[in-house]
Amino acid sequence: MRRTSSLDELDRAILQELNIDARRSHREIAQRLKVSPTTVSARVARLERDGVIKGYVPLLDDEQLGWDLWATIGIRISKGKLREVEERLSRDPRAYAIYDVTGDYDALLIGRFRDRRDLDRFVKRALQDPYVERSNTQVVLNRVKEDPRVPVTLRGGEVPGAD
Repeated sequence: MRRTSSLDELDRAILQELNIDARRSHREIAQRLKVSPTTVSARVARLERDGVIKGYVPLLDDEQLGWDLWATIGIRISKGKLREVEERLSRDPRAYAIYDVTGDYDALLIGRFRDRRDLDRFVKRALQDPYVERSNTQVVLNRVKEDPRVPVTLRGGEVPGAD
């Protein structure tokens, strides 16, 4: 079910500015948008309170921190045990994302690993779970696009930069 957005154009413009650089001051955003810093601060506080802005994190270079290998892992899970298994897997910091999916597998896990041995240990441990029936692992060779930012649509649902 699609949620109706209560964001107006100024909210969206503020979010676009934060998407470019979340460390930008409210004063700088206000100058760029030609509104008062108080208005920007109040809007950001409301967006945080309403859960539109969930938090702020630095974008770290995973390879420089030793996470050199990414993989996608399709997981078949015993009927009725999906959430239980996903919750267990989600506690492992190597699990970047876990999704319920349609198709041959019940869940798709995207993980980042130190090296091939680290991936091997993770998969073998996952397969020891009594409710994991099977898995299919694909190693990521190259990341062509990766962007954690959520696109902010404009009036009429237009996405800036999309053709």
